[in-house]
Amino acid sequence: MSVFQGAAGLSRRGFLIGAGGLAAAAALTACGDGKSSSGAAASGPWEFTDDRGQKAARDQRPARVVAYASSAAALWDYGVRPVGVFGPQKTASGGKEIQAGNIDLNTVTSIGNAWDDFSMEKFAALKPDLVVTGLTGTKPTDMWVLTGDLGPKVQQIAPIVALSEYKVALPKVIERYSQLAVALGGDANSDVMKKAKEDFDKASEDLRAAAKEKAGLKVLVLYGDKDGLYIAKPEYFADLAYYRELGLDIVSGGGTEDYWEQLSWEQAGKYPADLILTDTRSYALPRAQMTQFPTWNQLPAVKANQLGDWSAEPRFNHLLATPVIQKLTALVKGARTDITA
Repeated sequence: MSVFQGAAGLSRRGFLIGAGGLAAAAALTACGDGKSSSGAAASGPWEFTDDRGQKAARDQRPARVVAYASSAAALWDYGVRPVGVFGPQKTASGGKEIQAGNIDLNTVTSIGNAWDDFSMEKFAALKPDLVVTGLTGTKPTDMWVLTGDLGPKVQQIAPIVALSEYKVALPKVIERYSQLAVALGGDANSDVMKKAKEDFDKASEDLRAAAKEKAGLKVLVLYGDKDGLYIAKPEYFADLAYYRELGLDIVSGGGTEDYWEQLSWEQAGKYPADLILTDTRSYALPRAQMTQFPTWNQLPAVKANQLGDWSAEPRFNHLLATPVIQKLTALVKGARTDITA
């Protein structure tokens, strides 16, 4: 069991994506090639093999999909509109959570708005054909929200497709969601999504060029709360792994846990960095509140105001991911590389 799955409970696990072993993610296998032929016609048998190697099969193409928020957002822009969504969608003030993307929350049923909030009654009432969520580790049970005995209960009502976000770079995760979307009747070749792919490729090359231009720039990515800082390990996060592939020097946390190294606020200066990105999901500690900790204020990057936003839950289609990369590229272009010198 992960340190983040103990007394802190499901909510802490959700904050930090705490589950997962040290082995590589399960092989990425799919039914078909992601083209429209990979999902059978709506009137015929349908199947899809997820990243656990488990096959979801229905007599016909699923029409009533329930999905975790970021999974639903990934599918939404391909035209696949889930009838139900679980996991964080709305903030305490009624706004939309980052991972909800372009979902019209007024047109979907919320099955629960937190990692430890899933209404089996609401779920069953939707008569779902399929459930989609993210896979955050190597075990078949390492899924967003559907942990413990909840997964088997859900599986009794509808099959689950879990796509890996664990130790796999962003383009591959996007490819898998695209394949699933097409299998569910979505359109990966719409004008919007074709342009989104072109924009994504250009944004990626722009970040590669910026990283090369700012060689030596050390980037630290973290999540903060009142108890301390959690230093991201880039290899575990799809977006950070990709940014590293593009040449960005992202500092990696140590220790034996997946995803993060936990530090006390007194240890805030353990990893020197020129640019710091902080998790801006609504349940993370805002940077404005981090200033209550003197050790934070003393960090060279904080003094130089070389700070930026990041979400520990990446956006898993080209349309959603491109603006994030563009924003990061602008930060890198404008950053000084001598902050830690």
